[in-house]
This record gives sequence, C-alpha cells and structure tokens, in this order.
Amino acid sequence: MKIVNIIGGLGNQMFQFALYLALKNKFPDEQIKIFTGAYKGYAKHNAYELDRVFGLSAQEATRSDMCHLAYPYLNYRMWQIGFHLMPQRRTMLNEKIFGHYYSEVFEKSDCYYDGYWQNERYFSDIRQEILMAYTPISIDQRNASVARKLSTSNSVSIHVRHGDFLDKKLYRGICDLDYYRTAIERMMKETDVELFCIFSNDIEWCKENIVSMLHGKEYILADWNTGTDSYLDMYLMSQCRNNIIAHSSFSWWGAWLNQYPQKIVIGPRKWVNIKNSEFQLNPSWIKI
Repeated sequence: MKIVNIIGGLGNQMFQFALYLALKNKFPDEQIKIFTGAYKGYAKHNAYELDRVFGLSAQEATRSDMCHLAYPYLNYRMWQIGFHLMPQRRTMLNEKIFGHYYSEVFEKSDCYYDGYWQNERYFSDIRQEILMAYTPISIDQRNASVARKLSTSNSVSIHVRHGDFLDKKLYRGICDLDYYRTAIERMMKETDVELFCIFSNDIEWCKENIVSMLHGKEYILADWNTGTDSYLDMYLMSQCRNNIIAHSSFSWWGAWLNQYPQKIVIGPRKWVNIKNSEFQLNPSWIKI
C-alpha cells in the first residue's frame, strides 16, 4: 500500500496528486491511496478542492491505513507536529529538501509520502494523463469567451502573487517590480505580443505598477475569478500562448498546462528563500 498526503493550496495539491497518478501508473497492482485528513482545522486557501475543480476521485486512506504506515493524524495541527517532530518510520518518506528528486519514491514498497513533490520528473512521462486529469469540470460563459480570445491571439499571462506572499519570509522579495519589468521586456523581445492578461490577488497594485510597462499593448485585468472560483484563473493562464509566472505553484501549473507548441515561459530563477532548495524550472523556460 502507498499513501500520498495532500495538503496546501490548489497548486500544491496538484503536485501531490500528480505523484499519486505517477505511482498508480508505476504500480498498477498495488493499493495507492490519498490522505486528506490534515485539512481538518486548516484555515488557508480553499481547503481540498481537486474533487470540486477537476472531478478527481481517489481512495481515501483510513485511520487503520495511516497507523500501519505513518501516524493517525486527526487534524492539521497534529500533522504539523508529526511532520516536524515525530521520528520518521521506515514506511514513511518525508520530503526534507524542497524540490529535490527522491529516486526512492519509486523504489519503496509500503510507503506514506509526505511532501510537496514539486519536481516534474516524478510525472513528466505521463504528461497526457496529467493534462486530462487537470481539466476543469465547469467553465462559465465569460471565462470561456476570454479563453477563446487568449488562445487565438499571441497572448501573455502575467501572474502577480501578493497578499500572503508579501508577509512570508519564505517568499518575500523574489518577484519584485524589477523582475516583472525585466520579464516583460524579455517577452517583448522574444515574440510579437498582441495581448497581455494580468492575474493577481492584488489587482490594484498591478494597475498602478504593471500596466505602464506594457508598451501600450492591449491588456485584460482578470479580476472576476475570486474565492472558490479562483481556479479559473489557472485555466485562463493555460489558454495563453505565453506565460510570465510568479514564484507560485499556481502559475507554474498555468504554464505547465499550456499546450501551445511554441510557448515561451519566463519565471524567477529563485523560487523560495530556502538555502538548500533544489527547485528548478523546466529547462526550456527562461529564468530571470
């Protein structure tokens, strides 16, 4: 049996579920389950939403399953204590180095996987399956109309993640104004941009600081997908032909799900303020 813990916002959930799908592909005769019990008491983002957004289902690990491989985490706080303070059992694989590729992921027998697994080497060989899995089950008329415009013009998404990222030392100071200025200038050199689409949880800041950098090009401020509809911003990002991403798993997925063959993706060379981070962007993406 293998159990993949799911925790975090939508982008993180998608990395973890991609590992789950990769394990199912590699071990078709084994029981592969997910654990979402750590969302009890979790007050961030929109909690677990892969079922609501993509219609995805997976067998949930029982308390007995968890006791067999890890610890019976009853809520978010117990999971935090367990991950950071409890001794790692032989049947547990905790991701201690962010972005590192753990080859033993596909070598262990019974195992509980606890981490974010933000390395596309785990699932790059099942890309088509991932693309099918991460197709939203509901797209309203307004977003469908904007998606058509983005996919039929030489469009560029720009994602600005403020809010919670401004206060966290882990992310502070990475995608600053200079990053966006440099990224936009580079994109303008790489391709004949026709349309920019700006996504952010701080649209007012973008109006004041980003719009003036767009060289008079047509732009859309995507400010209507909020709350539990936020996932539609990721969908619209994926419909753009090119992407300027933030240091955010949300816009990483927007760019990765972009199926335009000649896409240009620009992202930050530094992803998090962690000394031993091994996170790397796709080799074909431009790093700034």
